Amino acid sequence: MLLQTLTTLNYRNLAPATLHFPAGVSAVWGPNGAGKTNLLEAVYLALTGLSDVGRLEQLVQQGEKEAYVRADLLQGGSLSVLEVGLGRGRRTLKADGVRVRGLELPRGSAVWIRPEDSELVFGGPSLRRAYLDELLSRISARYAQQLSRYERAVAQRNAALRAGEEWAMPIWEETLIKLGSEIMEVRRRAVSRLAELAAAANAALGSAKPLKLELVETTTPETFRADFARRAAEERARGSTVIGPHRDDLGLTLGDFAAGDYASRGEARTIALALRKAELDLLQERFGEMPLLLIDDFSAELDPARRAFLLTMAASVPQAIVTGTEEAPGAVQSLSAEAGTFSPAPTESGEPEQAPIAGQVVA
Repeated sequence: MLLQTLTTLNYRNLAPATLHFPAGVSAVWGPNGAGKTNLLEAVYLALTGLSDVGRLEQLVQQGEKEAYVRADLLQGGSLSVLEVGLGRGRRTLKADGVRVRGLELPRGSAVWIRPEDSELVFGGPSLRRAYLDELLSRISARYAQQLSRYERAVAQRNAALRAGEEWAMPIWEETLIKLGSEIMEVRRRAVSRLAELAAAANAALGSAKPLKLELVETTTPETFRADFARRAAEERARGSTVIGPHRDDLGLTLGDFAAGDYASRGEARTIALALRKAELDLLQERFGEMPLLLIDDFSAELDPARRAFLLTMAASVPQAIVTGTEEAPGAVQSLSAEAGTFSPAPTESGEPEQAPIAGQVVA
């Protein structure tokens, strides 16, 4: 899987341009605020349709009403054109000129490693659930559909609880038991494999403490109905559904202790890297092609050994884009970032393969 070109218009602080990317590692380097993270965000959005911003208009350049991102992706020997149009509260996805849903995009196309990934360890359960749900939704379209239906049912049941509509409880409970049990079963199977891959990556990173992953569930498929009855009074008092997959967690244990409570910053960064490496491997297993690897700020909070692991991982995949305040070593292409523009620069091995940068583009 290879990203051939990325085109942006009115996206964040990026100047309108078309960037060309060869196979291998592309280094994008420059000062903070130069647009490096925004570039990776645009690539990830174009390939997956995913963004974690609160409002889509945050992605549109100030003073503009709309933004546009396009990726030309070589996948399985075929070229696909993926486009994203953005406006106030609106996102339009196209694949080869045809409007599609996010589930119809190449779901195993990219993995993005960020310094903020440490919050997967120190943050609340919602962050780890989001990580797991996003990954499983990319692996299984059915999982994504069932999760969406489940979340809508939870919202409707919560509204019925707040309104005191006792007659509606059995109806919504049957729906949640059916959908939630399927979600839990998929999570259990996936986390079993993810745990193996993450443990291996954690060991390869040089950690002396074993890493364990496990689901922390508020109920089970076998006890779901009984747990609803047992906690009925609590749910009426709170006006919300307190059991089910939407309240579960991905437990992370380092050695004998909960990682979120006892891990150091360095250990948390290692765990986060292990999770992303496991994600990369799981997507490759599922789709048969290695995803594009996006690495933001490759030296952030990493000692030399862990930085070497990250760069080795970048070199091991068919294509990676690595950003930093300094140029990542071993790159076949080097782009100097400044104020949202990206200019070809010599690499450590001499002149890079040229990556022409177009001027004004139109959506």
